[in-house]
Amino acid sequence: MTFSEPLSEEEVNIDNLEKIKKNFEFNNDMSIVNVPRLKIGAKSTYIVPVTIQKPGTTYTVSYKAGEKQSFEASDEKINIRQTRQVTNDTFEIESFIEDGVTDYANIIEAYRAGRGNLAFQVDDENKDENGKQYQVISSLRDRVVTITTDKGEEIKANYVPFTQAADGRQAPKFRLPDGQTLNPDTKYTVTSDWAIIKNSSFTAKEFTPLTIESAEAIDNKSFQITLDKDPGMELFAGRKVELRGDDGSNIEAQYRFSSRKGPVGIFDVLNEKTLQSGVKYAVVPMGNWATPDTVTLTTK
Repeated sequence: MTFSEPLSEEEVNIDNLEKIKKNFEFNNDMSIVNVPRLKIGAKSTYIVPVTIQKPGTTYTVSYKAGEKQSFEASDEKINIRQTRQVTNDTFEIESFIEDGVTDYANIIEAYRAGRGNLAFQVDDENKDENGKQYQVISSLRDRVVTITTDKGEEIKANYVPFTQAADGRQAPKFRLPDGQTLNPDTKYTVTSDWAIIKNSSFTAKEFTPLTIESAEAIDNKSFQITLDKDPGMELFAGRKVELRGDDGSNIEAQYRFSSRKGPVGIFDVLNEKTLQSGVKYAVVPMGNWATPDTVTLTTK
């Protein structure tokens, strides 16, 4: 979408997403799923991630009750090369620049500084300076895919936030619903209403859970967990632990998105609780994502 002038910082701040959604008025039940992102080299042209378009539909959109514009729905799906299991409950789908597919992180100003030599500019037709055209993977926030067993059982898997362009790869992770795991020796096929996956099947195998080496309090609302090795690609994302205090208390904590530095990730206490001074807590992973359950932390 090209606006008459650049949007303000407030109008693209992810913390304002729910408010920003109200600025866009679509017909046919469409809505945005993440904030607009200015394209590299553009003055006021933004990538605006929206809910899945219905082929053959004409959509209208207005911004802040302004003039309505219209566009025809696209039936084009993103070309994904392959899928692969990464943990007992998580798998990835991977695309490649050389196949003419780029994650939007590579072509927006907001991420330009952090993308290094992966950042580049495309024109209004998503062509680079050499005329090569790209499909663009916009924000995968709230996206799902379907994973089907060789016996026909279908499971919806949810996108794991902040994994779509991490560690220099275009390999977003998708996770089964809480409590469900991939069954070893079962063949799974991944399908989607927004992507075409060339090599779409994998046979699941047993994965060893991540290993927690230590935990250390930061303050009364957060602490850091150190694993025995770097899990890569935000495999901490969405994970929780339970802290069982020697005073009888139980506290849940969740990984802070994008806080991983090598094998270390920060966890924040949930439900407005706090860590109590002098209490010794056993760190117990919720679900089978990590072991053991004998690591402790003591608050200062």
